[in-house]
Amino acid sequence: MNPPCHIAIDLGGESGRAIVGWLDDGRLRMHEVYRFGHTPLPTPARLVWDFTALWSHVLEGLKQARLWAEEHGKTPATVGVDTWGVDWTLLSRCGEVLGLPACYRDPSHPEAFDKLLRRTTRQDIYHATGVQLMPINTLYQLAQRYESTPGPFFNGGRLLFIPDLLHWLLTGVVSVERTIASTSQLLDARTGDWNTEYLRSLGMPTGVLGEITAPGAALGPLTPEVAKHTGLGGSLRVVAVASHDTASAVVATPAQDDRPWAFLSSGTWSLLGAELDAPVINDATYQANFTNELGYDGTVRFLKNIGGLWLIQQIRSDLESAGQTFTYAELTEQARGSEPLRTLIDPDHPPFLLPGEMRGKIERFAKDTGQPTPETPGQFARACLESLALAYARTLETLDRLLDRRTEVLHIIGGGGKNELLNEMTAQATGVEVRVGPYEATAAGNLLVQTLSHAHSAAEPALSEPAVSPIAQAHAAAARSFEVQTIRAAPSADWADAADRFAALCRPPAASPT
Repeated sequence: MNPPCHIAIDLGGESGRAIVGWLDDGRLRMHEVYRFGHTPLPTPARLVWDFTALWSHVLEGLKQARLWAEEHGKTPATVGVDTWGVDWTLLSRCGEVLGLPACYRDPSHPEAFDKLLRRTTRQDIYHATGVQLMPINTLYQLAQRYESTPGPFFNGGRLLFIPDLLHWLLTGVVSVERTIASTSQLLDARTGDWNTEYLRSLGMPTGVLGEITAPGAALGPLTPEVAKHTGLGGSLRVVAVASHDTASAVVATPAQDDRPWAFLSSGTWSLLGAELDAPVINDATYQANFTNELGYDGTVRFLKNIGGLWLIQQIRSDLESAGQTFTYAELTEQARGSEPLRTLIDPDHPPFLLPGEMRGKIERFAKDTGQPTPETPGQFARACLESLALAYARTLETLDRLLDRRTEVLHIIGGGGKNELLNEMTAQATGVEVRVGPYEATAAGNLLVQTLSHAHSAAEPALSEPAVSPIAQAHAAAARSFEVQTIRAAPSADWADAADRFAALCRPPAASPT
C-alpha cells in the first residue's frame, strides 16, 4: 500500500492554498499543489466573503492534491481546513446556508461594538470570556445581525465559523471546532465551552450554538458527491484540525529548549503571545487587553492582536490605484533605503483597520501627532515596519509583566517572516533572540495535527515520541523539519528613544471599564 499523505486547506484573508504533507523519517515534508487569491466583496447589506468561490477553490485544491499524490505514489489519508477567525454564518436545520458570511472588516462592526457596550461593560465582557475586546469579534457581529434580522435564528439552525462550514460541505457533519470558536468572544476560556448564561443576559440567541469539537477529532469521510467530484476515495477522512490559522501556526512553532519563549505569528495580522497550560484572566490582563484563545492539546494561546502586514498590503493597493505598481519586495527595499525612525504610527489606530486610502490615513496620523509626513513609498513602508517592530517590543514587555517572567526567544512564524527587514527591526526593538521560521507554519500545524490524529486512529506512534504530549511532539517535529534563522541585535539608544516616542503616540491598550 502506498504511504499516507495529508492535505491541508489553508485559507488566509487574502489567499488560500492546498498543501500536501507527509512524514519522511520523522520530518514533515510539504508540497503546495494549488494557490488562489480571494478578497471580500461589497454588497448593499455588508462586506461579505465570496463563499461559493472559496468552496470552488477548495474542491479544485483537493483535485490537484489527488493528482499529485497519484503521481508520487502516495495515498491521501486525511484533510483538514484552517482559516482566519471570528467570521461565521448560519446553517438552517434543513442544510441551507443562510447568507454569505460577513467580512470582519465591514465598517458597521465598530458601531455594533459600541451599541452592545450600552448593555454591559468592557470589563464584564472580558471577565466573562477572557478574550480581547475588538469590534471585529463574533459577539458584536452576532448582536448586530440578531437585532436587524432575527428570523433566521429561530429555525433550529447552527452557527458555523468558516472552517466549520467547509468541514460540513466536505462531510455533511455539523461541528464547531474549539480553537476557531475561541476567537468569537462567545466562549468562557476557562471552561472551553459557550458562556450561554452570560450571553443570555445580553439578549443573545444561544440556541444556534452547537456542541464544540476538540481539535484533532475525526469528523468522517467525504460525502459521496465530494468524493466523486474530486476523485478522492472513501478511505479519506476529514479532521477538525486546530482550525483557527493562528492555532495551527503555533502548533508548528519549533520551540525546543527550556528558555522562556514567545511566538509572533506574522502575516496580515500579527499575533504575539505565549503558549500556556491555562488561561490568565484578571484585571491586569483586561487592562492590557490580552486574549486567551484555545489551542491544540488543551493549551491556551495567551496573546495580543496587532495590526500586521495589512498596513503594507493596503499601501501597495493604494499605490496601485494611483498607477504605481510595486511588489512587496520592492516596497521593502525602498523602506530599507529610507531615513530610519522618521515617522511612527500606532498600528492599532482604528482607521487603519478598515480598507482603503491607507496613505491618507497615515498622513493624517502624522500631522495630528506633529511628525513629518511620509512622502515616498519607501517612507510610508518604513513607518509601518518600524512601528510594527516597536509594537512587538511593547507587547512583549507587557506579556512578560503579566506572566512575571522574561522572554529569551521570540519565534517568528508565518509568511511575514519572509520580510527580513521587519525581522531585523524586531530584533533591534525587542533586544531578544529572534528565530524565524517556518514560513508555512499554518499549513505545517494543520498537517501535524492531521498526522497525529491519523496515527491515533491507527494505534501507532505518529512522530516517534509516543510518551510525549501531542503538542510537544508537534513542536519537536517542527524543529526537525524546518530550518530556522537566528537574529541577535545589540541594544541601541536610537531604538530606546523611538520606543518612548511610540509609547506617547499609542492609545492605551484598553479603555476604561465603563
